[in-house]
Amino acid sequence: MLAGGLDLMYRNALATQHEAYIQVDVLDGLRNILVEDLTILGGGVAATLTSRVSRQCDITVTEDMYPYESGDLLAPYGNIIRAWRGIQFADGTRFRWVVFVGRIQETRLNADGTCSIFASDFATEIVDAKFFAPQNSTPALTVTQQMLTLITEGYEDATFGSSDHSSIPTQPLAWQYDRAAALDELGTSIGFFWYPLANGDFVLRRYQWTIESPPIVTYSDDEGGSIVTSSAARTREGIFNSLTVSGERLNGDDAVFAIAQDTNSASPTFIGGPFGLRHLLLRLQTPGTQGAAEGAASDNLRRLISLTDTWQWEMTPDAALELGDTVQLNVRGRPPIIQVVASMRIPLDLSGMMAVEGRAQVIGILEGVE
Repeated sequence: MLAGGLDLMYRNALATQHEAYIQVDVLDGLRNILVEDLTILGGGVAATLTSRVSRQCDITVTEDMYPYESGDLLAPYGNIIRAWRGIQFADGTRFRWVVFVGRIQETRLNADGTCSIFASDFATEIVDAKFFAPQNSTPALTVTQQMLTLITEGYEDATFGSSDHSSIPTQPLAWQYDRAAALDELGTSIGFFWYPLANGDFVLRRYQWTIESPPIVTYSDDEGGSIVTSSAARTREGIFNSLTVSGERLNGDDAVFAIAQDTNSASPTFIGGPFGLRHLLLRLQTPGTQGAAEGAASDNLRRLISLTDTWQWEMTPDAALELGDTVQLNVRGRPPIIQVVASMRIPLDLSGMMAVEGRAQVIGILEGVE
């Protein structure tokens, strides 16, 4: 939850009639304000808990805002969109949060007399910053330190938020071209995502589904609650209850491997139960020891089996909600449902609902895992 999001005044206001606060600014490449409170017709911010680009913003403006010249305000050549959402009271008091910061990627002039602008968060800078030549890792660094270094070298203006850290050392590695792929592999090897927060700060976070965390807020569909609709799905697609991690480095060192399996007989994906056996092989360069391979296998298996219970719901927009938050749902007259926020779309207009998707929290169900 973003700072201030649990303020009792704010939480109470969300549950009653309130006035939404929406503001969109345009900044230059150095983040100086060019236009504050741009007039928009609508739009939204889509956020997904994953490595790389996690947030994308789309806004609609009038036709006269189309950038016919390359130096115009909304041309996709360096300027940045910053979006705010919150609530405000009659006395001018506001609760507001930045829900997106990122560079304009595309501008379209539409047949209906409107103009659409699309922007992506600063992970796009990392994706675009390929290595100029093959690059070696720095074994003196931990994996998380190496990841922070790769981000900074790819985007020198990167800022960082509060991150998780790992003491696992970086192995001697070689990357050919793709900086983002190098970060993906390093993160996967220790069970971490890398992505920018809503305000643009990069973070390294453990897979949130694998961390025991009590719900920080409860949403309900009862009278006075904020949930309008809810749905759920259970699927086998993308779920594996057995995983082999193979650490195979290009420098010729001996390979290491580890197997993690769901051996909890109470789990719906128990390898000895009716779910059957679904096995996945994950090849990585990074693990250099048996222990590192075992850790990568356990962390990634938890991520894979967390898809067994996914809920989607539409609710009154709560701009303080953040990816990775653990929430409790009281819906459909069912017992409390615990979900970790995996994706959401925050509207940038006054009428839209906020769409959220969660995943089950998977803690300590694998043998030998705390």
